[in-house]
Amino acid sequence: MTGRLGAGGFALAWVAALVALVVLDGLWLGVLAKDLYQREMGSLMADPIRVAPAVVFYLLYPLAVVYLCLQAQPSGWVEAVCRGAVLGLAAYGAYNLTNLAVVKGWPLSLTAADWLWGGVVTAAVAAAGHAATWGRA
Repeated sequence: MTGRLGAGGFALAWVAALVALVVLDGLWLGVLAKDLYQREMGSLMADPIRVAPAVVFYLLYPLAVVYLCLQAQPSGWVEAVCRGAVLGLAAYGAYNLTNLAVVKGWPLSLTAADWLWGGVVTAAVAAAGHAATWGRA
């Protein structure tokens, strides 16, 4: 049986996705890859970071994940994770490949690492949203 998330299910999936994104991206950016970004981006990095654009991203990206990956019921968690991975690779690929094309000195190593991270984190975010909604059905 296939279905669509109602308003309550959509909100629940969004909250689960938001929490997963904030926690995982916090670990990635704050601990695991912190030195990578500082080393590769150097003077391109804002110091301090601009909070408002970050908040907008963290509110909107899980919304896109839920709408595009989970609104229509996946056949199971594997499909939800695959949908998330595809979305993440497309979104982070658009960002990184555009930067590689137009930003002078944008590093290929950062492009590869961040692009891969986008696929992984978005797959995990979709899994969290799935677990909170369709996984409970």
